[in-house]
Amino acid sequence: MNPALSATEAGLDLEATVDGEPMSIALSASSLIRPLTGIGQYTWHIAQHLVEQRDLRMNFFYGYEWADEGVPREVPHLAFVKRWFKRLLPQPYEVSRAIQQNRFNAGLAARKPELYHEPNFLPFDFDGPTVLTIHDLSYLRYPETHPDLRVRIMGKLLPPAIEKAAHVLADSEFTRQEVISEFGVSADRITTTLLGVSGAFVPRDEAQCRAVLRRHGLTYQGFVLAVGTLEPRKNLLQVIRAYVNLPSRVALRYPLVIVGGLGWKSERTDRELAALMANGRARRLGYLPEAELPIIYSAARMFVYPSLYEGFGLPAAEAMASGVPIIASDRASLPEVVGDAGITVGPMDIDGMRNAIMRLAEDDHERMLRAQRGLVQAESFSWARCARQTARVYRRVLARA
Repeated sequence: MNPALSATEAGLDLEATVDGEPMSIALSASSLIRPLTGIGQYTWHIAQHLVEQRDLRMNFFYGYEWADEGVPREVPHLAFVKRWFKRLLPQPYEVSRAIQQNRFNAGLAARKPELYHEPNFLPFDFDGPTVLTIHDLSYLRYPETHPDLRVRIMGKLLPPAIEKAAHVLADSEFTRQEVISEFGVSADRITTTLLGVSGAFVPRDEAQCRAVLRRHGLTYQGFVLAVGTLEPRKNLLQVIRAYVNLPSRVALRYPLVIVGGLGWKSERTDRELAALMANGRARRLGYLPEAELPIIYSAARMFVYPSLYEGFGLPAAEAMASGVPIIASDRASLPEVVGDAGITVGPMDIDGMRNAIMRLAEDDHERMLRAQRGLVQAESFSWARCARQTARVYRRVLARA
């Protein structure tokens, strides 16, 4: 049995139910406002499966209004409003939070949820039992990779939120153990619910990828893929530097393609990436439409994920499900997620990264072996299972309440 899955079930009475009408559950959906981050993907996928649980009645709070379904939304001019708040208000977070709490309270009176699940770390005030998802503790482990304001807010608000929560969910057994160690949470009050992989991430042949590849000027299995925001924690700078040292025969045949948005403190990464792009060794695609991203995954020669710290590492799981061999950092949750499928290297080991890229670029046997192992490993990750385990936590908490 997968040890992470056995930990998931720890302390849970799987037959516990609540008699009578469907249980009314409030789920915060503010992370479903586009563009979706990793937490948004988590919220979206569990929401799709939670609404299928016949004994649950789901209510979704978007930060400004309530809804009966949890789906990604566009909010026009949201970026402008956020900039306006930050520019004109002395305490923009506190003001925004107070407004959202007011809207949250208004919905509670009408919908009367029995339990509230906050999938994005910091819950609103709620008189009933709260379930809290902790994705990672990067603000503690790598505070220099976050804005100072975020670190201060998390440091102030997360510890009391964890203490008050009826139950805590963690994305991986690694994160579960970190929360237990850091906050003294009892082992029976925190459950591992491994994340899943969307069914859109599957192996594809060249013909299935051709149209999207042509649109972006790429060739099938003719590039190395990296997915992540250009920010310090994602550590893409080390892959860029590995590419500088690659032989031209490899770097030009398999250029580095980076998918993801601009982050913060990315000036050095931007500068070195620009130099790499100038000599044909790299491309930057920015954000891609949701329909295109899985195709770009499955068309890559390999996937690199050198993150300094992850609570799970969803892109690594998506790459494995796409039949693409991966090179990942040997830190935090990534060895748990990757297993023996990928090549793991130290996140600051530029030579190790370069050598791993060359192995997968030039050794077809190892590349195919790693790809096959990755497909097997990816079978461990199911959004339906994640949602079922989440629903079991709801039932157990309400049965106790």
